[in-house]
Amino acid sequence: MNTIMEKPTEIYRKNAVMVGILFIIATAFLFVGGSLYGPVLDTPDYLQVAYPNRLSAIIGMLIEFSCILAIPLIPVFAYPVLRKHSETLALGYVVFRLFEAVLFVLVDITKLALIKVSQLYLAAESSSVGLIGSIGDTIQGWNEWAWIFYVLIFGFGALIFYFALYQSKLLPRWISIWGLIAIVLMITSALLAMFGVELPDAIFGLMVIPIAVQEMVMAVWLILKGFNRDAVKKVHEVDKPRH
Repeated sequence: MNTIMEKPTEIYRKNAVMVGILFIIATAFLFVGGSLYGPVLDTPDYLQVAYPNRLSAIIGMLIEFSCILAIPLIPVFAYPVLRKHSETLALGYVVFRLFEAVLFVLVDITKLALIKVSQLYLAAESSSVGLIGSIGDTIQGWNEWAWIFYVLIFGFGALIFYFALYQSKLLPRWISIWGLIAIVLMITSALLAMFGVELPDAIFGLMVIPIAVQEMVMAVWLILKGFNRDAVKKVHEVDKPRH
């Protein structure tokens, strides 16, 4: 009887560990990949440096693709636990993270296209340089807007996730509150960028870094302690069929 009662808790413990590991992959690989390709593709002189430094850019993108693979798996492993509290919120989180992953792929593909644009630019005659430069600027502009919408999609998905965690008490509420405040800051930074408000790097960092730190703290908590056992048992008891 005790073994049967412990099974749901054991399953959710494994889910918590997987969610924690995937959060670390999604966040850490994003920063590692960006540190490699950022100085090549996100620099003002990308037309001169992208093609000569393509190896660094491609390796950085491949590392970031590992992050993309982790993104849709997070809600998959969180879903069995979250749906016990609210199936609507659990499904909403799945949808937003899937949409996020798709948009992320599109952004990365267009970033890689800049390598080809750089190659053409470096080999072009002087009469074609302006046209190729305009193509590159157009791609960069698309990437900037796509990134803003990516942040908004990521942000609204995260709001659903942390709201569900806060209501269900599956994690300590200070973690959920931290996540809610941090993601509101990040969404605000995206909205400001959408309306052309350029923030100093220090201010932008203060609005973005808190969610990255929070995700790492939450991930470690999930791996070491898992979901709150009392909350898991409570939602499981509610979900049991009554005779």
